[in-house]
Amino acid sequence: MRIYRHEFKKLISSVTVWGFTAVCLLINMVLIFNSDDDYADFVSSVSVDTGYILDKSFYDSLSQLTASDEQYSYYLDYLKQETYGVTDVFDGYDTKYIGESYINAAGLTGYFAKTIRDKYLALQKVVDKKAETDESLSLYFAGATYFCHQFLFNTLMGWLLTEGSLLAALLVLLSIGYENIYQTDNIVFSTKKGRSLIKTKLAASVSAGLVAYVILGLFTFLVYFNIIKYNGIWKSNISSLFNYRKDLIAGNRPFVTWLSFSVLTYFLAMFAIGAGLILCFCLMAYGIGLLLRNSYMAFLVFVLANAIGVAFPAQIPQTSQLGVAVKYILVLSPVGLWLKHGLWFTDGDIDILWPCFETVGLCGSLVFLSVFCLLALIHFRKKDLT
Repeated sequence: MRIYRHEFKKLISSVTVWGFTAVCLLINMVLIFNSDDDYADFVSSVSVDTGYILDKSFYDSLSQLTASDEQYSYYLDYLKQETYGVTDVFDGYDTKYIGESYINAAGLTGYFAKTIRDKYLALQKVVDKKAETDESLSLYFAGATYFCHQFLFNTLMGWLLTEGSLLAALLVLLSIGYENIYQTDNIVFSTKKGRSLIKTKLAASVSAGLVAYVILGLFTFLVYFNIIKYNGIWKSNISSLFNYRKDLIAGNRPFVTWLSFSVLTYFLAMFAIGAGLILCFCLMAYGIGLLLRNSYMAFLVFVLANAIGVAFPAQIPQTSQLGVAVKYILVLSPVGLWLKHGLWFTDGDIDILWPCFETVGLCGSLVFLSVFCLLALIHFRKKDLT
């Protein structure tokens, strides 16, 4: 434990790490301060009095509100207009056309076509249940919902995942390559603790990586939620009728999640899956760092490997069943999940074959990368370090 504390302290004392963190926070602040939406703020303040469920109580409370200025009057009239007489978007909603659109667009046959159809049959049951509970009759941010949802869960969360992943990889590689950088590796690895020290470095660097992700998220979201108020919005359902997806193949459609989420529980679930993804990138960097003693080269390989993971699926020909299978599997890789973060907990896109792909991909990636790290560790123990 004493060695773990020293390794952890060594990482969090790094000027490079704090400098990178400061740059990340600066980027996030620039994004946040350009995201303010007056109408969203108005809806949030009104929802404290009206509630978030679009029922008789909501309309009664809304009708009693009066305008205090010209802008308030405009927003109030607009909110009444867009919420009056709305109906549940899930009533009679059929998801079959989505699967068929994807199958036709991708030219799928056999197992893959059947799996897509089965996925949307399962989604139909979810939609029917949402229709029974009037799940979409929820305010969220009303007409500002799409912009606010996309900014928080796609743009801001995407930047946080990118920054957290790079920072975590940097911490892991800095820990593993510390002795090599200062040319003390021959002395350190000849001690009693020796090469087993590398396991302590994994624990310390992974802890530091996750702490860095939490700190980045904490400061980022404290500022964001202080600017964009969510006071009366947190309990709104994420599948509100005002929330939707822009699907280039199936067209604009409701934002459907496999489970029922409020805005708060969806946010927490996204952040938790993000932490799992950071862990995946830590393991990836750890394995690469054990195979390459040069930390700078290892970081370059880490970035290059993930860049290839982004570009390679688009180059796979769809003429063979094997090529199609590889493309679907690569979406479940850490970098594939990172690309799809805005669709976590939904049915996904044309390249998502299975339900709950973010959970399946995360679990599969953790198992695969754990095996990769174990093999790299075995190689490290056997190789000549002189």
